[in-house]
Amino acid sequence: MDYLERSAEQRKIIWFKVSNRYSLVELPAYEVITRLMRSVPHGEISKWCSEYYTLPPAEARRFVDEIADSVAQQATPAATDIAFAENENSISFPPDFYSQRFYKAGNIVIAVDYQCEDLEYMIHPKFAHLEIATNASRDYHFSVFMQKQDFVLSIDEQMIGRWKRDDSHYFTGKFSMELLNRMYAKTDADWIGVFHASAISRNDRCIMFLGISGSGKSTIAAILVAAGFGLVADDFVPLGAASVEVFSFPAAVSVKKKAVDVLSSQFPQLLDAKEYTYPGVGKTVRYLAPHITNGNIENGFPCKALVYVNYQPDSGLVVEKMPGDEAFMQLVPDSWLSPLEANASQFLDWFLALPCYRLTYSDNEKMVVAVHELFDHE
Repeated sequence: MDYLERSAEQRKIIWFKVSNRYSLVELPAYEVITRLMRSVPHGEISKWCSEYYTLPPAEARRFVDEIADSVAQQATPAATDIAFAENENSISFPPDFYSQRFYKAGNIVIAVDYQCEDLEYMIHPKFAHLEIATNASRDYHFSVFMQKQDFVLSIDEQMIGRWKRDDSHYFTGKFSMELLNRMYAKTDADWIGVFHASAISRNDRCIMFLGISGSGKSTIAAILVAAGFGLVADDFVPLGAASVEVFSFPAAVSVKKKAVDVLSSQFPQLLDAKEYTYPGVGKTVRYLAPHITNGNIENGFPCKALVYVNYQPDSGLVVEKMPGDEAFMQLVPDSWLSPLEANASQFLDWFLALPCYRLTYSDNEKMVVAVHELFDHE
């Protein structure tokens, strides 16, 4: 069985090639897993485990069986986030579309046909600031429509995939991924991963802010932009494989309701911005057009640190180093990570070389000073 392994603090990270899954395990479990990977019989592993860890034979056997079951699950190919049509003839394009919009992203122009207002509502607000006149010459033609209750995406009349209604986040994520690929003339294989994060830059380097939904990633990015930092990307942060650098992505910054008052003094346009509600993901947001400072989109940004952010009223400011294994457990679940072994190896090496911090704050001015210090710290 093909796998990769790395050490993180006192634990091991294991990547399973067949399923593109990552596991973080304690050392005793790792010793059992490596033997299972070498096809050592369970009985022999249980005997070794019983002797080495001074466990009763029955308990050792139970421990080995539980790990074997877990490995079997991890080694099961994961369901793809794209459901392809059985054949091209099974997909038919609708006779009419609700709208056609043109966007300029980087050096390319794409036309997007939306079959209905609801589909436009799902995608257009994030990219409305990129819209240009509809008489522009297009480089690519995206079509977004429904087929038998499924979301469908095609590009230049070629089917990209279809998704069930419950998988709308995969559908919109794939739209962004295809836009990213065409902006940089790349394919999925050229990316190590895409992170649910915000990234800001200073002096051609960047810091990535991560955290659970509602932790304040987009808010802190907007505050830092107002303080003179550059915005690299919000909510969709790609990491390139060739240079192992973070690249710009031009989606608008999503500002949740509770952050509008905080940011409106620096960005008064938020007060008049339209509010969008997405029941499927349980959020109501307004969009802030980004001011991406990277003029040449071919250049990426080396990442200086990963910062797990959390806004807590009356907390002041607390910045502390975060153990790599804990940071890893928070990073992976919300990320798209390449299934290619070379990219997976790069991802592990990249992550383990980065310092990770936990930033808890309520004082914006102190937070801005702290981020400057993180950039200055070598």
